[in-house]
Amino acid sequence: MIAIAILFIIISLYDIASAFSSTRSHTHHQQQHIFTSIASTSESSNTERQCTEETYVVEWKITPDSDITSDSSSGGGQFNTKIFASSNCWGKRPFLMRGAFDPTQLMMSDDTAEDDNDDAAWPSWKDVVEIATDDESESRIISHISGDNASFELQWGPLNNEDVDSWLTKPSSTSTSSENDTNKRKETLVVNDIDRFYPHLADWIHDTFHFIPNWRMDDGQISLAEYGGGIGPHVDNYDVFLIQMSGSRTWQVGRRKVNATEECDRMIDGLDVRVLDDWKLDVDQNEVEEWIVHPGDVLYLPPRVAHCGIALSNDSMTLSVGCRAPSVSDLVSKLAERLSSSIDDSAVARYTDEDLLQGTIASPGEIRSDAKERTKHLVLDSLTSLLDDDEYLDEFIGRYATEQKRLRNNYPIPLSEWADEPKENAESIIQSVLIGECVLYQAEGIAFAFSFVSSGSYRFFVNGEMHQSKANSNDETEQSCMKHLYKVVSNNRSLDQALLLGFDDNDSTRQLSSEGISFLEQLVEEGVLYPVGG
Repeated sequence: MIAIAILFIIISLYDIASAFSSTRSHTHHQQQHIFTSIASTSESSNTERQCTEETYVVEWKITPDSDITSDSSSGGGQFNTKIFASSNCWGKRPFLMRGAFDPTQLMMSDDTAEDDNDDAAWPSWKDVVEIATDDESESRIISHISGDNASFELQWGPLNNEDVDSWLTKPSSTSTSSENDTNKRKETLVVNDIDRFYPHLADWIHDTFHFIPNWRMDDGQISLAEYGGGIGPHVDNYDVFLIQMSGSRTWQVGRRKVNATEECDRMIDGLDVRVLDDWKLDVDQNEVEEWIVHPGDVLYLPPRVAHCGIALSNDSMTLSVGCRAPSVSDLVSKLAERLSSSIDDSAVARYTDEDLLQGTIASPGEIRSDAKERTKHLVLDSLTSLLDDDEYLDEFIGRYATEQKRLRNNYPIPLSEWADEPKENAESIIQSVLIGECVLYQAEGIAFAFSFVSSGSYRFFVNGEMHQSKANSNDETEQSCMKHLYKVVSNNRSLDQALLLGFDDNDSTRQLSSEGISFLEQLVEEGVLYPVGG
């Protein structure tokens, strides 16, 4: 019965799964004069191997007749939505863009005065090391012996004092590779949820990758690596942008997508890190392309493309911006969880065989074909009833899409645990925002979304919870207010007076309804919105 249910849901949710990885189509003319593919990115690589056929990785190169210009909002670099969309690579092929961002504008050095570093969009090396010492952070050190993919070891954080001292001095180290350190373990420090601890990075990710739906975005992960460091050849199940923040790195990129069965067959047993075996064989057989990246370069990889990064300096720092990619098994598991606690008739319906005694049971031990057919229709009919219900499906997807995918202790932090003074309650905070004294920010790492259902109502989802307006359907003013709030709170990282009230040049007198104010107060109480300023 479970197998049948899974099969049915796979078919029924095919359109949903397709939407999760949908791509935009663009004209062939744009691609011809904006993008070119070359065999290698360095002179040394060119002398070692010349690729006569088109490379799998699409490298962006601007041409004189291109009408696509840079976008100053990306930090002085070239990256913008139009350029990336025109590559037609999303979900299909790797994409490499040189000078996509300007690290000198986005990240202050560790030598810069702390006060001058407050507004930097990217954290410094020191910032990341300090975050890795926090008990609430998700950090780990991955080490290996160069050339031995079976030697990978994993040490979970937080970092201790000895680790901190070691990592703070790595960028200034002049040692690289020599015959004497052949067996020395090369280390990489990986820290997830950096954007949760460094809000300016959350702002930058939101603004830079605004073409991706908010609920599809995952965390900002940063890797610090010494010369030779890396986490081994592996496959990711999601789209990812790999941005070189400092230092340099070689990316070895497989020339095809790897399915789950092949990945499982090639996984090296006995390791705490997912590492593919026989990677050197892939390299030798020209199944892998090598690309050297420098500060400001970005490499986009679609799901299931095998890759391996190797640091070429002691200050290699890489920001990984990943996207959520629910699998069918994820969706089925969550749906089964909801059904197990449901009292809906479709969920509690049971197998019946009213015609059992109308025939002769010659063999009681046999599971007959008519029993299997009844079981199949029991499951199919019940699931069809549920999934064809627009409101049920909407709630299921909305709650699932905004749930936290990592276990976090007491996060987001509710208002009652951080308010310094009694007057700092939700009501006074919202009033301060509405008179322009402060602004609200989305809690970092929390997904916000809104939707519209066929019944005519709007819904708001955050952190796995659903809000739906209680306004009478005939009250257009109330409905309009809630629709406006659901949209602006979902779409914007920060919320000021003008956004919340929907000001324009000719009208600055609008007021929120009582339900709208209560809605905002509840979000502040839950900690998914927090005030800044005032």
